Amino acid sequence: MVIRKRKVKKVHNQRFTVMDLLLFLILTLFAITIVFPFYTSIVVSFMSEHEYLKNPFTLIPKEIVFDSYDTLIKQGNIVSGYKNTLIHLALGMPISMYLTCTLAYALSKRYFPGKKILFVFIMITMVFGGGTVPAFLNIKELGLINNRWSVVLSNGIGTFYVILVMNYIHTLPNSLFDSARIDGANEMTIMFRIVLPLSKPILATVGLFYMVDKWNEWYGSMLYLNKASLYPLQLELKQIIANAQILDDVMMTDSMYRSMPTFSMGIKMAAVVLTMLPIMCVFPFLQKYFVKGVTLGAVKG
Repeated sequence: MVIRKRKVKKVHNQRFTVMDLLLFLILTLFAITIVFPFYTSIVVSFMSEHEYLKNPFTLIPKEIVFDSYDTLIKQGNIVSGYKNTLIHLALGMPISMYLTCTLAYALSKRYFPGKKILFVFIMITMVFGGGTVPAFLNIKELGLINNRWSVVLSNGIGTFYVILVMNYIHTLPNSLFDSARIDGANEMTIMFRIVLPLSKPILATVGLFYMVDKWNEWYGSMLYLNKASLYPLQLELKQIIANAQILDDVMMTDSMYRSMPTFSMGIKMAAVVLTMLPIMCVFPFLQKYFVKGVTLGAVKG
């Protein structure tokens, strides 16, 4: 006699409660406050000055113009800025990731000699800095003034990112490392062939952080670079916006320059769009690693 088991369907209570509605409204409002400034920046960058002065809160421009982008391209060396920023990324990302991973792996080992003292010195750098003048004198003594390596090396490693990677490595089982050592693997082999392949979420997260830092870097370039041909994108845009604002102020006081076409707000918003667009294109591909990497890297100490 064969007894057939009947499948019992589990019924879940999926009612939409008042608390769910309240949470939905709060999250929607929070999302709008985040998205709205980006949207208005894009809208203003495609507006004419006349339409903006007539109604600065327009959500959909009546006429799309590219005057602000045309001014950015003609008045500034945008192509050179993009090229220099990409070079800084190509040189700085491998160096930063290598230094971060090796230091984090060393600090994650309990038997590492002098670990506590080294960790204290690393934590101090998160609170106290050496200062701008000593940093400039250091770069000058190394002979790196007007050299792109001054920007790359001065932003070589981030203390907070080292702590994230170190905490993530703590979550990996020690049995993997012990098995590799029994098979004759050294520490570099363990790190590159076991730790790093298992650390893709935190590596993608830290890599995104470094990418944003290096993409937005301009202060070090302003200090160490005097050649316009070496300026990164952010410094080029900063100078273009400053020149547009100065010209706007002059036009308001001097009738001789009032006939010159300029729209400083549109130029600023176009600069914002050109700056954030590449990062916004990269972020969706790393988003699936982002939450997991930050969570696992920040919980365990």
